[in-house]
Amino acid sequence: MELTPRKKAILAEIVKAHIENGEPIGSKILATRLENPPSTATLRSEMSELDEMGYLEQPHTSAGRVPTSKAYRLYVTELMERNTVSQEDKQVIDSLLENVRPDPETLGSSAAEILSELIGLPVISASGANLGVRICRATLMPMGRGSAVVFVITTDGRTRSRLVKCDFPLNSSLIERFEQIVEDAVCTKDVSRLDMVYLQSVVVSAGLDALALAPLLSCVFEMAEELKTVQVKMGGAANLYSVCPSDLEARKIMGLLKATETVSDILSVVTEPVGVVLGDDTHYSELSSAGMIVASFGEESELGRLAVIGPTRMDYASLLPSVQYLAQRVGSIMTEVLKGLEE
Repeated sequence: MELTPRKKAILAEIVKAHIENGEPIGSKILATRLENPPSTATLRSEMSELDEMGYLEQPHTSAGRVPTSKAYRLYVTELMERNTVSQEDKQVIDSLLENVRPDPETLGSSAAEILSELIGLPVISASGANLGVRICRATLMPMGRGSAVVFVITTDGRTRSRLVKCDFPLNSSLIERFEQIVEDAVCTKDVSRLDMVYLQSVVVSAGLDALALAPLLSCVFEMAEELKTVQVKMGGAANLYSVCPSDLEARKIMGLLKATETVSDILSVVTEPVGVVLGDDTHYSELSSAGMIVASFGEESELGRLAVIGPTRMDYASLLPSVQYLAQRVGSIMTEVLKGLEE
């Protein structure tokens, strides 16, 4: 059965009506919304065929029809006319971001709070090693006899430091050798690839300095292990209870999203800068009646993601541009901060 232009127009209008009121849509209501509508009998026939094609379902025998996840997927990817962000909304977002501390560790979560407050929906921020994070710099600072502080910075702006005991005097030559090995062997790899097997090969590559540098290099790899954890924060978590059909469903979603691996799995469905994930796309039953708008931030490379959580019938046409604009602004701010750190 072919999805004709008329069927697409009917389906798009049903989705828009369902987003507005959440009620089943009948042929009489549909006729009042369509431009130059066919007869109600023709509309009922078209809706019946859309039902057979899996785009609509009928909750009750005498009720109208509601769009399925398949319909929403087609609507978002093909049928929807996306709105633009108004100049006023841009100014609001910009002014709110001006008051946020430009700290790469907290900027994503602050942006999630801002976005949640603006749209009244919960928002997740996620950053971490699965997004291609690398250690971009490591420095060594002697702290007197027998100890030193190892300090690392990642490409997404996170910093870590650790005090290490040393059995050998840390002269300038050894410090330079340490930093060169890290630059050549560590900074060129995603932190997800820095495991103990690779550490052994790096220590061996130090040659005559291996014994002295082993504890220092081990420290770098231990911090890399910590950095592999995806950082997930939720802004406006209380809003989840207002958008879910029941408190039980909200608690189930909240429990699901506490697992960082699960969040990474869900967000990985979106491969473009901004996109939509419907509950059925995730294979998690807890999200069966939910949808997500996911936008990445970062200019030269992806530094993190923001994900709006709402009901399947979210107003995607209005929300997508706002989410994308805020993510772009966060990416610009973070890129500037990271350039400052590198300098």
